[in-house]
Amino acid sequence: MEEKAKILILGTYHFGNGGNHLINIHAGDITTDKKQEEIKAVVQKLAQFKPNKIAVETKRENDKELNEAYSEYCINNVYTYNETIGHRHEIVQLGFRLGQTLNHTKIYPIDYPVNLPEDLFEYAKKNCTKFYGKFINEVNECGINDNNFLENNTVIENLKYLNDPKRIAKQHSNLYLHLAKIGAGDTYYGVDMLTEWYRRNLYIFSNLQDMAEPGDRILVIYGAGHCKILRDFVSEYNKFELVDPLSYLCT
Repeated sequence: MEEKAKILILGTYHFGNGGNHLINIHAGDITTDKKQEEIKAVVQKLAQFKPNKIAVETKRENDKELNEAYSEYCINNVYTYNETIGHRHEIVQLGFRLGQTLNHTKIYPIDYPVNLPEDLFEYAKKNCTKFYGKFINEVNECGINDNNFLENNTVIENLKYLNDPKRIAKQHSNLYLHLAKIGAGDTYYGVDMLTEWYRRNLYIFSNLQDMAEPGDRILVIYGAGHCKILRDFVSEYNKFELVDPLSYLCT
């Protein structure tokens, strides 16, 4: 019987801070000496998984630029500016660092961005006033809770927090599935948005399938908002075996 590929999906916050997301995280400067030591501790724990491939959240078409930057990083032991990713990015801080530690020859980009409906929340604000008010309050509360935690804990504690299955399930329900009701019976704007969100994650999963070989051990480093869907896809696919990141982060 063909050996399944083991897939560990590590949900992260974006180390560079900010971004155009439903909840934007601001967790301080990741390049301080203290944070750099914390990242090294995370890398040591992830190395125990012994991945033979590392997949990251940047467009597949950026493969050449990504791996030129990675090769230079491995040679010079330092990251030089590249338009594809900033030096604070988790791709560099976790992916490059771990890849170098394990002598990987390349990093695998598997992202596929899509265009989400830009006017969804304006529509909801105008046409679903009661829903919009409750939803925005929920988003703001989640954002405050997340930022308060991430600003006051170590990188490893932050990653444990973001990868907690209960938190992942709650936010997926409250911040994603809840959107399906926007425009129900009329425009179905919420369904359109969720369709694009699931489509993006299916493209990501397709790229993961394409890079995987039987017996691989693949670490996927991705924004935590993707965790629920990607983990569901992996766990339901009979050629993959899902690995819990907490089994390594909590050791």
